[in-house]
Amino acid sequence: MRNRILIILFVLSFIFASCKKKNDSIEIYLTKEKIESYDGVPLRTAIKDTTIIRQVLESYNEEIRIDTLNNKPIYMGHFVAELSDLEEKPFINDSEILGFDFENSEIHFSKSVTEKIYKSIPEWRKKSHFGKQFVLCHNGKIILNGYFIGSMSKYHSNTYQIKYHRYPEHKRNDALTSVAFSISDSLNFEKNNLKKNKELYHAFKNRLINQSE
Repeated sequence: MRNRILIILFVLSFIFASCKKKNDSIEIYLTKEKIESYDGVPLRTAIKDTTIIRQVLESYNEEIRIDTLNNKPIYMGHFVAELSDLEEKPFINDSEILGFDFENSEIHFSKSVTEKIYKSIPEWRKKSHFGKQFVLCHNGKIILNGYFIGSMSKYHSNTYQIKYHRYPEHKRNDALTSVAFSISDSLNFEKNNLKKNKELYHAFKNRLINQSE
């Protein structure tokens, strides 16, 4: 009788753990359209000279915003995204998101993600590209947003950025385990800085990666 109870408890705990794992979903979406940042002020508000505005637009091929306090351009600023702003299907699926290395500020994907980014958006490889807005969801809730940018980009974002590399492979015993992309909050590259984001850490608590192990 006792053995039967133990077996039942074991089966129930296994089912509970399996259900919990299935519900623990992390996905990355792209936005349908570029969402305007709320940082600074629009270029046309900060500068009234139409000649300068035209020159700026010709230089960047895209609208920028201006930090009037520091008199600096804002290329990729903070923005607010709603679920309705996202593409219908995730750009990176839950099964492709393998883990997070908070020690080295890296998010690990399956190799398919590298090829997906490389082939789908060639503009990301340009030095002058301002990046592509993304939103990271945990169990259907938006917990972080920012920009995908190429490793050769001349610009940085004021918020989260995932830096794209062509082949950032991680291997163990000569077998490919994952591809890792660096992720940072603005220009703050302090180690373990992202660990301070409690929602992000909670989302990846079952997918933590420690390269020193």
